[in-house]
Amino acid sequence: MTNLPPDRATGALAGYLAEARTTRLFFLILTLYFVAQIALRLVLGGALETDEAEMLLMTPGLRWGYGPQLPLYNWLQTGLFTIFGETLFALSLLKNLLLWATYALLFVGLRAFVPARVAALSALSLFLIPDIAWEAERATTHSNMLLATISATIAGFLWSLRTGQWRHWALFGLAMGLGGIAKYNFWAIPAGLVLAALTIPEARQRLLSLRALIAPVIAAAIVAGPYLWMRANPDLALSSVGKMELSEEAARLIPEGVSLYLQGLVVLLILPTLVAAVLWVLSRRQTAETSAHWSVSLFQRTGMVLALAGLILVWVADVGHITPRWLLPIVLPLVIALYLHLSARLSRAATLGYLGTLALLAVLVFAGLSLDRYKDGARRDLDFMPLVQMIEDMDLPEDTLIVADFYVGGNLARIHPDWRILSDLPAGARMEEATQLLLLSRNMRAEQGLSQLAARVGWPYATEADYGAEQQIALPFHHGEKTLPLRLLHGTAR
Repeated sequence: MTNLPPDRATGALAGYLAEARTTRLFFLILTLYFVAQIALRLVLGGALETDEAEMLLMTPGLRWGYGPQLPLYNWLQTGLFTIFGETLFALSLLKNLLLWATYALLFVGLRAFVPARVAALSALSLFLIPDIAWEAERATTHSNMLLATISATIAGFLWSLRTGQWRHWALFGLAMGLGGIAKYNFWAIPAGLVLAALTIPEARQRLLSLRALIAPVIAAAIVAGPYLWMRANPDLALSSVGKMELSEEAARLIPEGVSLYLQGLVVLLILPTLVAAVLWVLSRRQTAETSAHWSVSLFQRTGMVLALAGLILVWVADVGHITPRWLLPIVLPLVIALYLHLSARLSRAATLGYLGTLALLAVLVFAGLSLDRYKDGARRDLDFMPLVQMIEDMDLPEDTLIVADFYVGGNLARIHPDWRILSDLPAGARMEEATQLLLLSRNMRAEQGLSQLAARVGWPYATEADYGAEQQIALPFHHGEKTLPLRLLHGTAR
């Protein structure tokens, strides 16, 4: 800077200070928001959500695999449980740390090519996606890990394309490996980024280098252990494939999953698109502060490639069920591309309107989470103490194994950490030698006997055990008139 003319040096210094100020403000607001979210969860208290409860059942220490979900979230949760105990704070801390990292790492990645202001406004656009602003805060766990590793992968990839340095390719490989043991649909992101980069001359030159080969090598080393476990335990690893409802019949011309796929994309994209349209109208006469960078095309093409590939996969596999959050790897690049292009040309009024919209949405999220805690029939509002009392009154042997779904089992484990409780995943009890089994189920259909659940979880004595009379209990909610009925069945090995 000392070699520049005084006026240019002063301008450069002012620009640097402005960038630094924007960066500090971005991280300050981001951190305060998620600290407030942790505080809100602790203040609201109540029972655990299903995914929170799952962590109490699926963190028996460090293992290569735990069931149908990949293990990275479980590993980190196990670490936090070791430090803070199996507490609500440890559960909420990890969830919010990952969401914080999602925005922070995306900002760091975008800074490889765009100014801090554009990077901040583009990163915050993810908050307009309902499954990130709301569902990721309210309920999900492993999907939060997916989001964080996607942002880490984007950051590693962008900085690798900018510098071509070994360390950035190694970080890209590390992020890829972690994403590979976070969530199965993560792999769409690196595949889409690489394919899109090959179509852009400036990116292709960096990508087609020997240094880039270190990334897949590092990623393969990281995923090797969990993937070998999956191969050795396919019954546990694939126990949730049924969620997709793959058809075994002759494929229809237009499978039901196609409409669900398109609806899912619309649900995730409608709010970001509407806000972007309003911002464009307010800034249509504004000249862009910086020229459009090819990184915009990178994200556009990544999203388009993944959207087309996803549609083909759903069509060919005749998928019968799709949850919108499964489509997040497709939606994120599209939203990032839209706001990268838009943020560079926002007028001051449009910028203030955009930030005001995000602030209003944040207030609505806080209010919605508070209402969700106390509404009639809310999962967090269920009273599990009558069930605990009923089980205690049964006076079962101390080594009795309890089998329940994640929600019921995890909340019981929170109250009684000394009880032996397993989830009702297929084959989950195949290695258990307990001769006493207590089955719990929210399925109230009488034609589905609970003894069938003992066989499904692989209890070694399921087919020859003596089962007592089935019992029922209706658990009350602290607020409202609804109840949650449960069935119980005790079995003893012969």
